[in-house]
Amino acid sequence: MIRSTVVWLLLTVVAGTGLFVVKHEVQDLEERLAAIDDSIAKDRDAIHVLHAEWSYLIQPERLAALAARHLALKPPVPGQIADSVERLPLPAAPESAVPPADPKPHPPRPTLAKASAPAAAKHDGARTAP
Repeated sequence: MIRSTVVWLLLTVVAGTGLFVVKHEVQDLEERLAAIDDSIAKDRDAIHVLHAEWSYLIQPERLAALAARHLALKPPVPGQIADSVERLPLPAAPESAVPPADPKPHPPRPTLAKASAPAAAKHDGARTAP
C-alpha cells in the first residue's frame, strides 16, 4: 500500500511539473503571437498610409502642374516627327566602342575542307559492306 501511494505521489508530481512547464510555454507563445499580431496591424496601417500617399502623388493634375513648372517641354513641331524609319539619323558610335588595332596578326586558321578531308578518308576506309 505504501508503494502504490509513493508511485501515485511521484506520478502526481511529474504530471504537475509537466503541466507547469507546458503552461509557461503556452504563455510565451501567446505573448509572441500577440507581438506578431501587433506588428501585422502596424504594417497594415503603414500600407494603408502608403496607398493614400501614392494616390495623391500620381494625380494627373498634380503631375501636369509639376511637369509645367520643372520641365521646359514644348509641343513637337512637324520637323521633329519622322514619317519613315529610313529617314531617322543613325546614332554616332562612341569612340570607346571602336576596338583598338591589333599589333600582331593572327596565324591563318585551317579551313574545314583541309581538316575534314583526312577524317573522311579514314572513315571511308573503315566502312564495311553489309
